[in-house]
Amino acid sequence: MSDVERILRHYDGVVNGNAAWHGDPVWQILDGISAQQAAAKPLAATHTIWEIVMHMIFWEGVAAQRLAGQRAGLVEELNFPAMPAVTEENWRKTLDGLRASNQSFRESLAKLDPARLNDLTAAGKRTYYGEAHGLIEHHVYHAGQIALLKK
Repeated sequence: MSDVERILRHYDGVVNGNAAWHGDPVWQILDGISAQQAAAKPLAATHTIWEIVMHMIFWEGVAAQRLAGQRAGLVEELNFPAMPAVTEENWRKTLDGLRASNQSFRESLAKLDPARLNDLTAAGKRTYYGEAHGLIEHHVYHAGQIALLKK
């Protein structure tokens, strides 16, 4: 098994797996959350579940671009974008966006030549290995936040 395949396995465990080391995978945590729950703001200084999911989509897109050898423009308004109207349809569209970004990231990672893992990405700040694992760690961090907000 190549290092890229190992990273893919780790990513799959964090997002969809049933034996993630940190606890429940992202999609299990998101299961059953309504639009109203996703938009709830129990503490003034926190982001909502919905905002966190949109933030995860943004960074997964950035990481996918970097793994594909591209520079990713960081538009601050997209980092934590404003929530759309709180409807079940809009929440479903946001979740569909996360599924699409999961697929895009996974495809970019799967195409990565394992020999390039220690090379710097086009941004010149992190290696391909660091980008891939950084995104995984980012998802674990936010999965914990979502799990707490869900309760």
